[in-house]
Amino acid sequence: MKKKVVSLLLCAFLAASVCACGGQSNSGDSTNAGTGSGGAPEKSEESKAPAETSASGESAGEEDSLYPIVDEPITVTGLVVGRDVTSHNGNRLVWEAVEEVTGIHFEWIGIEWEALPSYLAAGEWPDFLHVNLDATYINDYGVIGGRFVDYNDYLDVMPNLVKMYEDYPNVKKASTEINGAIYRLRGVEVSATCAPTRAYYRTDLLEEYGLSVPKTVDELFDEMMIVKEKNGGKAPFAEVELKETEGWGNALYCAFGPSVNPDFEDDGTGKVIFNRTSDQYRHYLEYMNKIYENGLMPQEYKTMDLNMMLSLAQSGELVFLGAQANQMTPEDFSDGEVHLNIIPPMTSEYDDDGLLLGHPGVTNGGGFFINKDSKYVEELCKAFDIMYAEEEVVEGSGLYGEAFCYGPEGVSFQRNDDNTYDLIVPEGYDGSASKFQYAEAIFENAGRNDALAGYVTSTPGTNRARQIAMVENAIPYQCDAQWVFPTNYLHFTEEEQSTLDNKWVTIKNYYGEMTSKFITGMESIDEKWEEYCSTIESMGIADVLDVYQASYDRWNGK
Repeated sequence: MKKKVVSLLLCAFLAASVCACGGQSNSGDSTNAGTGSGGAPEKSEESKAPAETSASGESAGEEDSLYPIVDEPITVTGLVVGRDVTSHNGNRLVWEAVEEVTGIHFEWIGIEWEALPSYLAAGEWPDFLHVNLDATYINDYGVIGGRFVDYNDYLDVMPNLVKMYEDYPNVKKASTEINGAIYRLRGVEVSATCAPTRAYYRTDLLEEYGLSVPKTVDELFDEMMIVKEKNGGKAPFAEVELKETEGWGNALYCAFGPSVNPDFEDDGTGKVIFNRTSDQYRHYLEYMNKIYENGLMPQEYKTMDLNMMLSLAQSGELVFLGAQANQMTPEDFSDGEVHLNIIPPMTSEYDDDGLLLGHPGVTNGGGFFINKDSKYVEELCKAFDIMYAEEEVVEGSGLYGEAFCYGPEGVSFQRNDDNTYDLIVPEGYDGSASKFQYAEAIFENAGRNDALAGYVTSTPGTNRARQIAMVENAIPYQCDAQWVFPTNYLHFTEEEQSTLDNKWVTIKNYYGEMTSKFITGMESIDEKWEEYCSTIESMGIADVLDVYQASYDRWNGK
C-alpha cells in the first residue's frame, strides 16, 4: 500500500508544481501523522475553481459586487497579543486593504501575553480577538461561557470558508469543538516548507569525502564511519532535540517499518494504535544506540543547544545535520554559496517503501474569535471570509487567502512564472523580509495559504536551498494530509481529558526518559525492552488508547 501511495503523491506533487498552486503559513501546532488505509487525496486538482471564477462560484465581476460590505463606514475593534500595534500606524498592510475593499475600519488593541488572562477575565472585550487561544480558554469562554460567536450560524455569508472546508475537510473537523460549535477560524497551509521530516546534509562536504547520497540506513552508517575517520574522529552527525516526529528522528524511524508516527496512528482500519512499544520503534532505538556507541553523534547531544550545534555545522565538522541548517548562511560555506540538501527516504532490511510523516495542513489561523455581544457579527464574518478566497476578491486589491500570510499580492509578495516568488520589501526598509512581514504586512498567519504550493523563493541563500530540498526530496514522499493522525486537533470530554492528564503525561515522561537511556546505552535494549513495554502497559496505555479511539471516532463521524 505504501508504495502505491508514494507513487500517487509523486505524480500529484509534480502536477501541482507545474500548475503552480499552493501556500505558506506558520503553524504553532506540532505535527503527528499516520499512514491510514489509503484513498483519494484530500484536495484534488479537479476541486479547484477555474481561474476566472471566484471561490463562491461567481464570476470576478459578481464577486466585485459584494464589496463594499457596508453602505456606510463602520469601525470595529480587534485584540492582538504580543504584537506592536504602533508600527505602520497601528495597522497592517493586509488590513488596510481589507478596509479599502469592505468599508470597515479596524482599530487594534495590543497587549502582552502575560496580560491576557486578566484582560479576558475583566470581560470588556472588543468586537473580536485576533489571538490563538488555547483549548482551556476556548472551553471556558466558548463551550462553557458562551461568549464567542458560532461560525456555523453564519456560513451562508461565508462562501469562501465553506469552499475551503470542502477542499480541506480536516480543517473543519479541527475547528469544531466538542459541542459542535466553530468558534475559531483555523487556516490551511500548503507550501514548500510543509515538511516535518528534514534529514539535511552538506552537499559540499559529502562530495569532498567522495561519498554519494545514502539510500539505506546501512549505507548512512558506513558513510558516517568514513567521515569520522577522515575528520580526526569527530562526530559527523547531530540533530537539535532529536525527535521521532520530525527531522532526522522521523527520517530514521520511518526507515525501520511501515509506521510514520511513533505515537498514535490509524492502523488502516480506523483503530488507533500506539507505536512506542512496537518492533519498529525498537529497531530504530537499536540503530540510534549503534550511532551513539560508535561516536557518530556528540556524546552530550541531550544537553547541547542550537547555538552549540550550529557552531559544529559552521565549522564543517557536521556532514549530516538537523534544525541547525535553518540558521546557516552563505558565509558559513567556503565559496559563499549554500550547499544544503535533504536525503530522500532511506530503507532498511525491515522496510523499503520510503514513506515519511506528512504535514497536516491545518494551522491555528490567527484565532478570530468574535465577541457574541458585537454589533457587527455578520459584517465581520463577511470580511473574514476574504481570508479564504482563492483569487482576488476585487481586481487589483491583491486580497485573497495568501495575502493573510505575506500581505497583499503585488505589494508584499509576487508570484513569478518560473514557480518562484519574491517577497517585496520597500527600499530603505531597516530589517529583514520576515520582520517586514509581521511588523508591517500582517499580525499573524491566517486564512487559506495554498497559492504557493510548489513555489520556492527566488532569493539565493539558505531559504531557497532548503525549500528546493524539501520540494524535491521530502514533500513528494510524505503520507497524504488526509491520513495525518490528528493528535493535536482531537477534542476530549472532561472525563477523557482527566484520563490524559493523569496517565498520558506520566507515560510520555517515562518513554522519553527510557528512549534516552536506550540510545546512550545506560539501559540495555536486549535486557530491558520487555520490562519497558510492560511498564507502559501498567501505566494505563490501554485507557489512553480508549480515550483517543473515542475522540477519533467522533472525528470520523462515528
